[in-house]
Amino acid sequence: MKIKFLGAAREVTGSKHLLITAQGKKILLDCGLFQGKGLETENLNRQPGFNPQQIDHIILSHAHIDHSGLIPYIYKMGFRGSVICTSATRDLCAVMLADSGHIHEQDTVYFNKKRARQGLPPVEPIYDKSDAMASMELFIGIPYGRKFRIDENLSVRFTRSGHMLGSAVTNLLIQENGRSLHIAYTGDIGRPVNRVVAPPETFPQADFLITESTYGDRLHADSSSSEKELLDTIYHTCVEKGGKLIIPSFSVGRTQ
Repeated sequence: MKIKFLGAAREVTGSKHLLITAQGKKILLDCGLFQGKGLETENLNRQPGFNPQQIDHIILSHAHIDHSGLIPYIYKMGFRGSVICTSATRDLCAVMLADSGHIHEQDTVYFNKKRARQGLPPVEPIYDKSDAMASMELFIGIPYGRKFRIDENLSVRFTRSGHMLGSAVTNLLIQENGRSLHIAYTGDIGRPVNRVVAPPETFPQADFLITESTYGDRLHADSSSSEKELLDTIYHTCVEKGGKLIIPSFSVGRTQ
């Protein structure tokens, strides 16, 4: 088996990890959009580092766009394999990918107005809402804890990761060269205590563990100190200064 890291390595966006089995099966763990990298982002997203038509399966850890947002693009470029995820992730992607496509359409309209003023030809969005909606035909939603057999040499089981609704650790069992190989891909792991979603659960022992560590170099404060800090900030801003408090937040997960 070979593993190729195509995003979210030494950075925290564009999660894509390509597994190539001894039988030649190509499995993509997540298919995320690169975000927030300026002019570099467009090139990275349009050149994912693999031929979409050669990918057999995408196994999706959760619905956040930096993990799922490139699926409509590779669908547009000829991917027709399956997208395997939890049922909640499938339901969220039906909304979030269509919204992402709409945003790409609107951003391209604005971008092309600037290009027209510069005498440059227009460009097309990387994908649009219709591409996103069409790609949903490939999604297969399965419950947590159920062993799903993809083929005679590959099966997957999802366990809760506690990151957002539907998020999961991908537990793969691959049969190759006469032995069983266990691979766990965590995606993003949530905190042990969460008032909105169930906490992470123990997943089976693995031979290889692929994990992401956005906050791997720091310790989170406990929730009580965070709540006090928020209260102090609100009081200082809105009461003492008479100002307004604006809190930017992810539209899915963090806002809730």
